[in-house]
Amino acid sequence: MDVSKKTDVSLVGLLDLVEASSIASIKGTVSGILSLISDPATSSFDLVQLIEVDPPLTAKILRVANSSYYATSKTISDIQQALIWIGSDTLKEIILAQKMSELYRGGTPVHGYSRLQLWRHSLAVALLAKAIYRREFGEKGNNAYAAGLMHDIGVIVEDQLLPQEFMQLVQAMEDTPQSLSGSETSFLGYDHCLVGMGLAEKWNFPDELMDGIGFHHNPEGAREEHRMFVKTIFIADYLMFEQGYGYVPVKLPDREILQQYVGDLGLQWYALRAIVALVREELGKIEQKGYLAV
Repeated sequence: MDVSKKTDVSLVGLLDLVEASSIASIKGTVSGILSLISDPATSSFDLVQLIEVDPPLTAKILRVANSSYYATSKTISDIQQALIWIGSDTLKEIILAQKMSELYRGGTPVHGYSRLQLWRHSLAVALLAKAIYRREFGEKGNNAYAAGLMHDIGVIVEDQLLPQEFMQLVQAMEDTPQSLSGSETSFLGYDHCLVGMGLAEKWNFPDELMDGIGFHHNPEGAREEHRMFVKTIFIADYLMFEQGYGYVPVKLPDREILQQYVGDLGLQWYALRAIVALVREELGKIEQKGYLAV
């Protein structure tokens, strides 16, 4: 199938469409929680206040807090209790995941692609990136989780706002697996990394997260102070595609690039394999209990 450029919607035009679409409905909460994740001085009051102004989110958080996944014998009836039981870092991740999941509802699976598969991939990358930061770098990895969860936000923007063009693109990739970014650039004139970075800039995301979204396929293009962070997202993205947590039949970059970045970060393959196994186990539990539903 010919994948020559078939849309007249520019990148700027697409980002303008976002602001007038349902995608913009998550902007306030997502921007707010990212600010709280980035600020070590965040108080529990700030976190509770952010949740309680969004009744549907409050209900979801309480439902998750009372689920068997967190194994509490007592009923948690308010957000302050949920904060104490779950912990602020985990609660921030739940909030971000709950709001982001709203973008992946609906849609018709076609040509091997579905929004659920894209959400599954995003969550897998988030969990692996965070685990690498915690186990290998001794850091919390909250920003890595956020970047992993949001690294492909440009894809869902294309899916929702350029549905005909996006489905033609996905069909072309099913016929001939190739680089997603390369296919998008040929077909649309830009790729999901540029879309995601443009959205991150419009929504005032932290610079580190903006680079994680915009350069996760090309870490060397990121600002020098963020390259370790972006290479972690690249590694997590690559490995989860390789592990079967993908959403389109892509041709992955040369494995030598992956090996180079693993070496750049001082990671050991035996440690990475162990972390991937743990993340797969966690994802299995999440899927078994139905928490991947959007």
